[in-house]
Amino acid sequence: MSLLPPPPDIASGMTVYATSAGRCEGRLRTSREDFQVNEILDLGAVEQERKKGYVPVYLVRKNGVDTPHAADELAAALRSKVNFAGLKDSNAVTMQYASARSSRSDDPPLVHGRMFDAERVGYLPRPISRGMMSGNRFRIVVRTEGDVTRSVEEAYRACAERKVPNFFAYQRFGLRGMVNHRVGRAILARDFRGAVRLFLGEPREDESPEAREARRLAGEERFREAHGLFSFRQDIERRVASHLAEKPGDYLGAIRRVPIVPRRLFVQAYQSYLFNRTVSDATAAGLDLSRAEQGDNWTTLAPDGLRSTRTHGVKEQVLGGAVPLIQIVGYGSRNYGSRFDGLMMSILKEQSVEARMFYIKEAEELSNEGGFRHAPLLAADMTQDPFPGGTALSFSLGRGEYATTLLREVLKPQDPLHSGF
Repeated sequence: MSLLPPPPDIASGMTVYATSAGRCEGRLRTSREDFQVNEILDLGAVEQERKKGYVPVYLVRKNGVDTPHAADELAAALRSKVNFAGLKDSNAVTMQYASARSSRSDDPPLVHGRMFDAERVGYLPRPISRGMMSGNRFRIVVRTEGDVTRSVEEAYRACAERKVPNFFAYQRFGLRGMVNHRVGRAILARDFRGAVRLFLGEPREDESPEAREARRLAGEERFREAHGLFSFRQDIERRVASHLAEKPGDYLGAIRRVPIVPRRLFVQAYQSYLFNRTVSDATAAGLDLSRAEQGDNWTTLAPDGLRSTRTHGVKEQVLGGAVPLIQIVGYGSRNYGSRFDGLMMSILKEQSVEARMFYIKEAEELSNEGGFRHAPLLAADMTQDPFPGGTALSFSLGRGEYATTLLREVLKPQDPLHSGF
């Protein structure tokens, strides 16, 4: 009998495993240093002297802060909005790059933030963009009393054979409450009041008594009282509650008090749920994720094995080594007739959702055209270094992929939150 994933997995659409090894007792992130991430970025030629029109570039070492909050603090120091190539987990030590957007920004050689340091490495003729990043290099320590070598080897082998689904992992959904994608679905339904009530009022695990009371009050729409109980770390909740205390009933305005990156994440999280469901159903149906077949949307890979090239249509002749693509549902999505599209359409019908709903006239900044994502997880340079009490896993993943997707195959945690995921 196959192992049944726990409720957080089911809630995020990850309903299958790709490997047969059993559940392992283990923990991630005993300390932040146990979870290290280095961006793999191609900056091109970096100038050491500033030229007209150039922007400063920084190597940012974060420890315990998410990318949007670090970006706000760095932007204040540079007196310019800033670009990061990718978002990184707050509960980790990360090395990533950032740049000013304005060529008239300040350019101090060092910026010391509350939970990050940024060192200027030079200047570029244009701001950093997501397209410059090919992937991330991870070093993650798994603390465990048992021997997980077999589970690691099996997960690594499945990755090498491109059999592990390229799931959007727990952090995409908000593991403490699994709320993000539900907020996104409410937004698609134009239920802005419901979206706010989920965001503010839905309980999260391991929150303080004050935060739990704030959410209870928000659920009763006593927003002024709730505002005073949310902590300063819950600054977004405070913004939303404050808006509704001053402008009762303006739920769309309250949603717009969420900064643009996490605001867009709500709809993106629901897209992620739909993708996870599709790739789960495909795996359960025995569809081969490792290679593209005629009639798929597909892509070839760059020499590093981590980056995809351009998207090819279902009528194009499939080249050797190509991998299949699955749609990320948006207003531009349609049924192309691939192996995966029928599954996707069935899930949309079950959810009472149509592709056109992703164009949100009332909040166009949240609209999303959709796109494609490769079906298998792309991993390279996978090693492990066992030691008494655990093992250190090192590997590289493609842009937009999650280390916790691979680690989920290793540990198959019954309680992902308290296992450090």
